[in-house]
Amino acid sequence: MGNQMRKHIPEKDFEYLEKHTDFQKPDIMEFYKEFMKINPDGNMKLEAFKEFLKGCYKESSSDFADNYFRAADRDKSGKIDFKEFLLFLNHECTADPVEKLNWVFDLFDIDGNGTIEKPEMIKIYKTVLALRKKRSKYDTTPEQIAEKMFEICDKNVDDKLTKVEFITTFMEDPVLYAIFCGTMTEEDEEDT
Repeated sequence: MGNQMRKHIPEKDFEYLEKHTDFQKPDIMEFYKEFMKINPDGNMKLEAFKEFLKGCYKESSSDFADNYFRAADRDKSGKIDFKEFLLFLNHECTADPVEKLNWVFDLFDIDGNGTIEKPEMIKIYKTVLALRKKRSKYDTTPEQIAEKMFEICDKNVDDKLTKVEFITTFMEDPVLYAIFCGTMTEEDEEDT
């Protein structure tokens, strides 16, 4: 019985997803159907998540997948249920800058303590830069990037970035946001 596929999304989860994602009802139903085919018990483990990411990011690494999994596993249960999975997809697809920045902050906050320290930022940037095939004129070492980010964002100079410091800084500077969140195209780079 525990391995039997559930046919329907629990109503409270469905209502929550309609309210908190940009997906429409038919999309949610289709995602659910596909999710349950892969994860009949309703829970995606890290290895299945890594396989999923390989389909999305051809140059996926273990560190990259581990960090994404940690950020997606909101209840820290060691598995991702459908609600967490769809919220992850929504954050990956969203155009809303605050939502995207919340997601990026959670990704960088490796230890989950509510702040980003330089070693966390360096670790994530090492992973991100290793995955990128095409280098940007903005690329420098992860250490240089972290140093510059803290210089810009760390308003109270305590060597920790809070979510408020992080989001406020990027909302005030669209070019910085575009560079940091990877939304700047080659054409945009030529214009700056």
